[in-house]
Amino acid sequence: MLKILHLINSLNRGGIEQWLLYMLGEIPRIQYEIDFCCKGANIGVLAQVAQHLNAKVICCPLGINQVLFAQQLRQILQEGKYDILHNHLQVYSGLPVWVANQLGIPVITSFHNTVFDHQIPLTRLPLIRRMRSVYAEISVRYALRHSRLVTGCSQGVIASLDSQGTKLPKRSCVLNYGVNIPELVTTEDRHVFRESFGWSNNVPIILHVGRFIEAKNHLGLLSIFKLVLKHIPTAKLLLVGEGPLHTVIEKNITQRKLSHAVYLLGARDDVASIMSKCDVFLLPSLHEGLPVMALEANAAGLPIVGSKIPGMIEAVVDGKTAILHDVEDIEGMANSAIALIHNRQYCRQIGNAGRKWVIDNYSTSVSAQKLIEIYDSVVKSSSKYLLPKSD
Repeated sequence: MLKILHLINSLNRGGIEQWLLYMLGEIPRIQYEIDFCCKGANIGVLAQVAQHLNAKVICCPLGINQVLFAQQLRQILQEGKYDILHNHLQVYSGLPVWVANQLGIPVITSFHNTVFDHQIPLTRLPLIRRMRSVYAEISVRYALRHSRLVTGCSQGVIASLDSQGTKLPKRSCVLNYGVNIPELVTTEDRHVFRESFGWSNNVPIILHVGRFIEAKNHLGLLSIFKLVLKHIPTAKLLLVGEGPLHTVIEKNITQRKLSHAVYLLGARDDVASIMSKCDVFLLPSLHEGLPVMALEANAAGLPIVGSKIPGMIEAVVDGKTAILHDVEDIEGMANSAIALIHNRQYCRQIGNAGRKWVIDNYSTSVSAQKLIEIYDSVVKSSSKYLLPKSD
């Protein structure tokens, strides 16, 4: 049996975390024992799901004292007798690679975005921002050079890593996410969902799911929706998610006089069900690694209107499973959403093609098989490159 430890920030709601839980449920436990180590202040609201699936969830906070973090991580790896460290820390990825290498444990470092700047208040201060930028550059370069394998969730992410100055073709690969394929809902289910808000059966619903952070471009999203309302006054916009920009977005909704048509649903555990009952998924992100929510939307048969950016252009098929525009093309995205709402046959055509695309390319079984192949190959070849594990 192989023992793998995933090093992540926390098991809070998010695309990466959901994918990891899918993999935990898909990969056979009799052959692969998978645990989680969280470097955040807490293990996250989804930790119970992982524990229910018989995974250990360990808290190892990464604060200012990085020496203490290194010592604690070393102890966790030794006591757990892990065969592989699967590192997802991106900006902070260098230190865990160094710790694992000292123990002779092979490391897979996975990157999930083309931009590694996390939205935290301290980075607004020029000096702190510069110091963090230098730290990030050193950390990422070390991880790229000393990990046994580097993966990116899309070819766009791999390309962005190449631009860091370390060429990766012989020890890197794309590791796509996988998502569950939900059951399709009935017309009656769609009607009941609308009635729960007090709306009539034919009210068109546009949906967005994502953290309230700058990368998701919620302000651009509201601009698009305001244009949609000019042509379809009965349309509604549902925002699922939470995050540091919640207050800013809520204030912006009020300022634009959209409170009657925009609904903030907070974090939800029934996203797939909500998706299957809406009409259009709007995703005008500024940057994405491989947008899990786009895969989830297509899996639910929900057509997508989004931004033409790296990651997105791999997650969907422009013109077939989604309609993509330049990020700045607010009017174009609005017009595409309007066209889908007005033409039900066209809407179903895009949605059905998206569902088939995800089933064929991004199901949990496809992703899990790729992950298993990676783990097996790393263990088989690690003895050629790494020292034996210490006792």
